[in-house]
Amino acid sequence: ALNLSVLSILATGASEYIMARFSTGEAVRLLKTGDFTYFPGVPTMFHYLLQATKNEENHKIPGLRLCASAGAIMPATLNREFEAQFGVPLLDGYGITETSTMVTMNWPHGGRTLGSCGLPLPGLAVRIVDPASGQDVAAGQEGELIVRGPNVMPGYHNKPEETRAALRAGWYHTGDLARCNENGFLTITGRLKELIIRGGQNIAPAEIEEVVNTFAPVLDSAVVGVAHEHLGEVPALFVVPRQGQHVEIEA
Repeated sequence: ALNLSVLSILATGASEYIMARFSTGEAVRLLKTGDFTYFPGVPTMFHYLLQATKNEENHKIPGLRLCASAGAIMPATLNREFEAQFGVPLLDGYGITETSTMVTMNWPHGGRTLGSCGLPLPGLAVRIVDPASGQDVAAGQEGELIVRGPNVMPGYHNKPEETRAALRAGWYHTGDLARCNENGFLTITGRLKELIIRGGQNIAPAEIEEVVNTFAPVLDSAVVGVAHEHLGEVPALFVVPRQGQHVEIEA
């Protein structure tokens, strides 16, 4: 919100309309006036916009040329559906408060990998490392994302132990799990502390959610770990069905 909706507006001399609170109906009304060229939000907002307009014949929003998402993982299914319905690019990015905020972003031109949060911003260095050994993992393998650059915080205020744990040898350890493809596009797969260890097998909740979200009756889903007598913990799935749809899950 600070970078996309305040600092960028001041830096470019643009004009902006800030809603007192987000309302899907009001957002649709405002966008359809044709007065807006850029709309930033979080994935939930784009979910709501899709659902609120799915029964309309004309989905086009006059004047809108670009949308950007941050704040949570953007499923590839949501990205694809939004762009197909509205005909407007929806670019995903990844940021952290400790890095002032954005680390990666998809560009408005060139190729993209849907489900990816894009490429590192100019001036930043990122690595994906094995949390246990600290060694870099191969392309396509999962590991912890660490970041180095002039935007990284000097430390947590009056919290020396937390600072030492997060900042090591000039690298900020995000605690986020990620993968990088052969072209450098990063995909966030979950949080280290959210990792589900089922009988020694590491399971990232986001991987299951991405598959479940491809089913037509599913609007959104979430996976958490629950205790299991023999396996330690197992994934538990929560599903939000689309309006008028019924979802049955068989174990």
